[in-house]
Amino acid sequence: MDNKPRTPLPNWVQEQQHQSWQIEILIASGLIFFLTNIPQYLGDWFADYEQATTVGAESVILVIGALYFSRVLLIGFVINLSLRALWLAYLGINFVYPNDINYKQLNYSDFFKEKMEKRSDSVERIIQLEHLSSLAYSITVMLTVMAFGIFLLLSVFFSILRRIAPQLYDSQDFGVVIMVFFMLFSLGLLDFLFFRAFKRSKRMSRWYYPIYSFYSFVSLSFLFKREWLVLISNGKRWIIYPVFIFFFVIAFFMTADDVDRYVGDFEDFTLNLYETREFLDIPTYNGIRSNQYNNLLRPDEKIETWCISSDVIREKSTWVFVVYNKSMDNTLERVMEGYDFQKGNFRSREEVFANDRKFSASISEFLSLKIDSTAITGNAWFYHKHPVTGEKGFKTYIALDSVSPGHHLIHLDRLNFVKDTSFFTPLRSAAFFKE
Repeated sequence: MDNKPRTPLPNWVQEQQHQSWQIEILIASGLIFFLTNIPQYLGDWFADYEQATTVGAESVILVIGALYFSRVLLIGFVINLSLRALWLAYLGINFVYPNDINYKQLNYSDFFKEKMEKRSDSVERIIQLEHLSSLAYSITVMLTVMAFGIFLLLSVFFSILRRIAPQLYDSQDFGVVIMVFFMLFSLGLLDFLFFRAFKRSKRMSRWYYPIYSFYSFVSLSFLFKREWLVLISNGKRWIIYPVFIFFFVIAFFMTADDVDRYVGDFEDFTLNLYETREFLDIPTYNGIRSNQYNNLLRPDEKIETWCISSDVIREKSTWVFVVYNKSMDNTLERVMEGYDFQKGNFRSREEVFANDRKFSASISEFLSLKIDSTAITGNAWFYHKHPVTGEKGFKTYIALDSVSPGHHLIHLDRLNFVKDTSFFTPLRSAAFFKE
């Protein structure tokens, strides 16, 4: 059977091909700065999202996916821009000196001159860099679309898995294995290794094609599949596949590091090539985290759990702010139902004051504070929106008249229920110095 005639490329498109480097440089340089800051923005958004609602594996997968897109694009555009910068440098030298190397001026031996002349000349090197730059840009965009499809598919997959196999739903290792499987299928590597015979057999290809088409649709690989086949059918697969997988793995570990820094604990997959200190993770309260102290809080940082007013307290009082997370609702619901809160139609201030006392009592029942081993009792709690981070939660003031000067620890415990049994579990602790 004859091949389908190739659609001729219009002249105006051919002209655009020759000028595409200008668009590449414009897009790459404009996005690199933006993409560098994406993890911080996503981390802040996810902190707000996590506080406001219940977070499942699907939400985490989509956030990790968004981080991954930013890292794939950043790596690809940096490579593309670097190659284009080198290409422009070669082009500039060739424009000024179009006759290539002046061997007479160098006065090389015939042997050395012969060796040099066998290498690519200036024009060939410019063309090679042009091809590499265009491929780097195309591969970056293709990988981004592929990653988006994979993480979208993972989110749907785990949403279904939560209902049919909950024991696998929270398995981090299982999630990584499934992600690698989807990636290899999207690249066509599994096709090449296991399903190639299905495509070549007339009978088998008929029933395999619907499966292939369905996956192409749900993973969005139909957006780049034909271009991917153009690439692997004209290039060397033993080079292309390792480059793609290496690209994917490096972006994955960079993303894991971003997740660990901005979203949550992802230590098992964090890549740090320069950190060799062995004693940075000793379990101890002797650590100062900036988001536990209001005076040390950075403008771009979230409190996430709680903070106290200062690491060094010079006044006779301090305050504690506890962020209200959605995960608290189950316990708060059981605590609050023991208090008869009036919902409205207040006829006097005394009725509001009664609600105030019940509110403070209920939060005091839910959250327990200690300075060293001394419990703090009788303190009032207030709703509060932190003026710097915008986080909503509960705030209380603590008198320190009876606290001696020197180093102290303040502990925050949280009430939990297991069936009809209640108990406190440590939430956070922070050190401070009283002058």
